[in-house]
Amino acid sequence: MNYIAHLIHSKGLGQLVHRGLVISRHYGATPEKMMRAFDQLIGTLEQYGCRATFPVTAVALARHPTPFHRLQERGMELAIHGWTHVNLERYSLEQQREHLARAMDIFGRYHIPVKGFRSPYLRHNSTIRETVEAMGLRYVSDQPILWEITAESLRSLGRNQAYQRAVAFYAPWSSVGHLSLPVVQGQIVEIPVSLPDDEMLAERLEADSDQIAQIWTEILHQTYVREELFTIQFHPERATICTPALNRVLSEARSYNPPVWIARLDEIAGWWQQRQALRIDVTQEDPDQYNIVIYGPTQANALVRSAQVIGDSTAWGDGYQLVKSRCFSVRCNTRPFIGISRRTSRPLINFLEQQGYLVEIHDECTSYPVHLDWPNFTQEDEGPLIRQIEATRSPLIRISRWPGGARSVLTITGDVDALTLWDYGLRLFGK
Repeated sequence: MNYIAHLIHSKGLGQLVHRGLVISRHYGATPEKMMRAFDQLIGTLEQYGCRATFPVTAVALARHPTPFHRLQERGMELAIHGWTHVNLERYSLEQQREHLARAMDIFGRYHIPVKGFRSPYLRHNSTIRETVEAMGLRYVSDQPILWEITAESLRSLGRNQAYQRAVAFYAPWSSVGHLSLPVVQGQIVEIPVSLPDDEMLAERLEADSDQIAQIWTEILHQTYVREELFTIQFHPERATICTPALNRVLSEARSYNPPVWIARLDEIAGWWQQRQALRIDVTQEDPDQYNIVIYGPTQANALVRSAQVIGDSTAWGDGYQLVKSRCFSVRCNTRPFIGISRRTSRPLINFLEQQGYLVEIHDECTSYPVHLDWPNFTQEDEGPLIRQIEATRSPLIRISRWPGGARSVLTITGDVDALTLWDYGLRLFGK
């Protein structure tokens, strides 16, 4: 009964009844209906040379291993979505560890390597993070971020009570104050999830494929301008309504130059960890020339703004040049770094370094295009700070966020906790 009460809290009684009717159309007595939905989704991905990540509950894998092995054979990543689909936030630390250990055991039993985790309902806390890290996984992806949508389609739909209930339940970050980017926490990479997701759009707002496509392409554009991450949450059972929208998003993403990197969650986590090991040496040859050497992943590139580059470079966007050389020189009349006062907090310095900026600690401020004296820096300050830095247009060197000169990243994910009506019915009992 606690599980049913949780569903009523997250969806509302009316929405739960409506959801039950919809579920009866999505699933059949065997996995075949869901596999047709997977085929429709994956066929679209393959048209654009893309792959997706599917967080899967271990009980679904144990009941139907063959369909999941087929997904793996087609290049899809499988991540852990719990042993069963329950709210782990309500579990004690010992219960969380037992739950995830059982899930890891089932994935190992069916020889499916796994690197990541997404909490059911996106509900998470610090002890879940500790447990995931202790299990040796590489990433988690359950921090929701809600995008401000101006699309006419969403305004015409109206933000009804069911939609607002979902927003309140997820308690997401706002895209206004937060960056949609991976964050390294200990040995784990946290990868945020974008809202509104397919359930909020298709069921709570009753959006059609064209409206979903318009909203998703708007979020794609926002993340592209901001050089950030768009994690689409797309449950495979909604393939009929969402695949046409996905097709439009992928077509739009492939048209951009600089490109959008379309990657699986494990690839994003792997890149972000590699990028943290990057090292840059800077020497000053004369008052106006700086020699740069980059050590680290070969797909990491420097971006240089408002300065003369001596080396192989090409126009990139927003006044930046993408430098293809690992060793190059820059000529400019100010130090092309971020100046930091000695009073500035360590979290701010760590944040800037994770974003690829070159930082110098110095109280003298006139030599730098941006000089920060910020003793109390919080996560809500991240977005405004990046906008402040990028608005200066002064000489600046930084490392691009994404590999191979990509400007932003798009990742397709879809949680799977049932392949049949029987599977879904067992969810009502937390099984």
